[in-house]
Formats: sequence, structure tokens, C-alpha cells
Amino acid sequence: MPSVVLSVADLRSALNHLYEPRMLQSSPLIILVQHPQRTTSAAVLREALIEAIESLKPGHNAPAHSPAWRVYEVLHYRYVQQCSQEEVASQLALSIRQLKREQQRALEVLAERLSQRHGVQIALSEPASAGDSIEPRTIESAPVSELRRLEKLGPVRPVDLQGVISAVRDLIQPIARRYSARVEIELAEPSVTLPVNPVLLRQVLLSILCVVIRCAAGGKVTLAAVTGPARTQLLVTGIGAGAGQELTPEDRANLDIARRLADGCGANLIWERRDGEARAILSLPSPVAVLVIDDNPDAVRLFQRYAAGTRYLVQGTHNPDEGLALACQWQPQVIVLDVMMPEVDGWELLGRLRQHPATSGIPVLACTILPQEELAFSLGVSAFIRKPVTRADFIAALDRLLA
Repeated sequence: MPSVVLSVADLRSALNHLYEPRMLQSSPLIILVQHPQRTTSAAVLREALIEAIESLKPGHNAPAHSPAWRVYEVLHYRYVQQCSQEEVASQLALSIRQLKREQQRALEVLAERLSQRHGVQIALSEPASAGDSIEPRTIESAPVSELRRLEKLGPVRPVDLQGVISAVRDLIQPIARRYSARVEIELAEPSVTLPVNPVLLRQVLLSILCVVIRCAAGGKVTLAAVTGPARTQLLVTGIGAGAGQELTPEDRANLDIARRLADGCGANLIWERRDGEARAILSLPSPVAVLVIDDNPDAVRLFQRYAAGTRYLVQGTHNPDEGLALACQWQPQVIVLDVMMPEVDGWELLGRLRQHPATSGIPVLACTILPQEELAFSLGVSAFIRKPVTRADFIAALDRLLA
């Protein structure tokens, strides 16, 4: 059995981000499916976790209210289907407090099953810290523990970049004055939104700016944004007397923490120094625009709830006559199209989308109660799912379209 020890907290975090490839790729549980001769992807870990959950499904002879069924149902609905705690508690007729106890027990059962399958020890409780000696692994895992705490602050949602930067600029002014550094903000698109946790993003920027300001003592620090279709880059550049000097241990620690926190944002951080400049390049995911055209407003709201906490930003209309105009104006990366709509049905609207030069290349995901998958593909859709649609099916379909 490998010497690394994973925890139930690691397992919970991976399951909470089961359909978020970047978060899953950075999970400590990736060791469960690592292979020395091939690259391990987040999809492989996702399949392993889902297979382990399905292996806990009791046989038909097991009583409906048995503990085994409760373990499976909690794991299946909470993580595979990505239902909220309120939805699972209502479905299983439990209070939220009861569900939390059942959820912890189910995670421990799943941890034991994964340990048996993959030969990696998963501790069923967090190690005690009081009175214990501080081992290197404890120090290394501290930022990860902090990330888990920050994740509980709320789901990822589209956050206004200008608002985050304005808050960071105000917080950093005392440090800038101490080092006589002038901080300038250059935002070409102040209204851009990003699918990141605003608390994590603020902390990453604060850590970066603390380092760059010290490097640019007596000089200038510039924070600029460059927005692209898939990534938004934040460039923090410092020009000053200390730009060419070695980083202090505190600066190195700040950059290390910033990189770890950036991982929690689905971001990538690069640090470089050259020609008297110190620069940090933070590459953040831009939201993926999804247009839903469905005559049922509840369906539009449902898909928006499904997309909460993901890289997808869903906007919609329940007026099919507006669908083509919105698609031309907004230029989404995916269109989700209902078929059964009054007056203008989905097939007719699909034909208009395919003929219009501004929308002909946008992938269309047909979403309908009708079992007409073959017809849908013959008419030019890129993907097909039948209603009712689970969150897992919706996110997986979008992921496949953009793979």
C-alpha cells in the first residue's frame, strides 16, 4: 500500500467537484488512478469514483430502507446527480442535520471501498493537531485545508472582475505607501465576469501584489487585464530597484500560497523576472457562454441552477422568436434548444440557426422529451439529450461539446 495517506476530506472535495476537470485533476485522489506509462486525466478519476459508488448499490433483495440503500442513495443523489443537500434531504425524508450525518457515514463507507480497490489508505478521520509533532506533510497540507474551508463560503458564481480588483487596490494601498510604489490599474473591459470564487481570487491577487510591490520599491506596479475567448490573463508588472534581487523567504512563501490558491480558482500562475521587471501572469478561465432557448421559463432557470458553480454562464429566453436574434447578438459557445415549442418549433429554429452566417458554426444541443435522436443529428445538431435532464447529464453534454 502506498505510503501517502488520503482523507475523507480529500474524497469529499473530489466528489463536490466531480464534473469540474481542472479541480478534479488537482485532487490528491488522482493517485488512485495514476499509471506510470500514460497520462491520467480527470475523466479517469471521475469514472473510478462513480464506479465505486455504483458498486455499493444493494441487490434487489435488500430492504428498501436498509442502511446499505441509504448509503448508496446519499452518494448517488448528492454526488453523481449533484443534487443539493436540501433536494436530497427532501427526497429521503431527512432533516439537513440527519442528512449530514448520513453523508459522513456514506463517505466513510466509500473511502473503505476505494481503499480496498486501489490499495491506498484513506483515513476515516482528520489527524489530531493538538500536542502532535509537526510533520512535513502537515505543513504541506495546510494550504489545501484552507482551500477546503474557503470552498464552504459558497458556490462559484460569475464575479465582476472590476469589483474584485477595486477591493484589492484599496487593501494594498498601505503596503504600496510603505514601499513608495505607485499602483496603476489598466482594465480595457471593466465589465468582464469570471467563473471563480471571489474570495480566492482576492487572496491570490493580494499575495502577488505584496511580492511585486516589494520588488518595485520606489517604482511603479501595473495591473492589466487581457481577455480572450477561453482565458483571461491578469498581468501584474513591477519596475523598481528590487526587481532584479533574489526573493525573500516571505516572498517565496507568498508566491507558493498564491499558486495553490490559484489552483482552487482553476487558474495558472507564472512568475518571471527580466530586464529590471518583476511580473506575475495569472491566467483565469473565462466563462463559457451558453444560450438556452426553451418556451418553459422553469426549464431555463433549472439549467441556470445546474450551471451554478461551473465554468458555464447560462442565459436564456422562453421566446423562440427571440432565439436567433439573441444568438447573433451574444455569440454563445453553445446553444441548448428545446424542440416542443409553440408557433416556432425547435426544428424550424434549428434550420434558421444553421442557415444564418453568424450562428451556423455554433454547436447546438437538442434537449427534448421526444425520442428523435436520429432525426436531430440528421438536421444538424451537435449533441442530443432527452428530458428530464439531470445536472450531471447537462454538464457532461456541455463538456463533450467543448472537448
